[in-house]
Amino acid sequence: MKKWLKYAGVLDRLNLVILLVIFVFYLFSLHNSPYSYQPLFVFVPAALIVWLSVFLKKTNRYKGLAKYFLLAYPLVFFFVLFESFYMILPYFNLNRYDEALANIDFAMFGVHPTVWIEQWNRPWLTDLFYSLYIFYFPMPLFILVWLYRRQRFIDLDKSVWILMLTYYGAYIGYFIVPAAGPRFYEPLMHLQKTNLDGLVLAVPIRTFINFMEPNKLDAFPSLHAGISFTTLLLMGKFNRRMFWIFVPIITGIMIALVYCRYHYVIDMIAGITWSTISFYFGQKFYDKFVSGKLFPFYELKK
Repeated sequence: MKKWLKYAGVLDRLNLVILLVIFVFYLFSLHNSPYSYQPLFVFVPAALIVWLSVFLKKTNRYKGLAKYFLLAYPLVFFFVLFESFYMILPYFNLNRYDEALANIDFAMFGVHPTVWIEQWNRPWLTDLFYSLYIFYFPMPLFILVWLYRRQRFIDLDKSVWILMLTYYGAYIGYFIVPAAGPRFYEPLMHLQKTNLDGLVLAVPIRTFINFMEPNKLDAFPSLHAGISFTTLLLMGKFNRRMFWIFVPIITGIMIALVYCRYHYVIDMIAGITWSTISFYFGQKFYDKFVSGKLFPFYELKK
């Protein structure tokens, strides 16, 4: 095992840690869960994905399909892992914190933000904000692809490391503070006076998101806010022109989180706070303990 870990990159090790953490959560959820063995059909392929990554590095295979697998595998891994949460999270922690989060928002603003913002509800705005909401998913690729095309492979690895820290910290937050968000919290639903159907885009986007996110207890902390802010920080560090282009886009995403009723404001504050912590300490850790020594992508330019 020790010899095998010698070839594991920093992302491989992080993926193994989060896989182990989620597996422990799964074991603790078994006494409540109807999914006794089904999560294993996610855990085993996820572990095999990490094993394949390490195997390719151990055998010095960085060309052709192997190269593209190594570039894409962190994205595939965390998406596959997330898809298992609906079988584990609701049964690991039976508490629901929507009431507490909604009350915090009300205490801060004197109104419920998702209800207050209804006064600006317009069908074309609804389409725009749903489009911004879904644009979040590919958004980090802009800075990652830019770094790759310029062969800044160490900066690319560090950026992926920071993004993964942000994702995985939020994943753990879901298990600690399970909440569905304003769109599913009945007291707020009763206060809503308008539907968010938009003109053309809102309904199909919402349907697609509901299908792709079987786990609905993913409000706190807001990954949309956290990853958006992390992406902006990475752009500010590596590409100032891209940073200023994306400032209004990410501002729109933040508004969309409330307008589309996906998040409480406290979710966004928590997401941005975790993003800042991940960005600062993630860099410190990488610069001190990694510095490219465990990194595969620098080999890709050979």
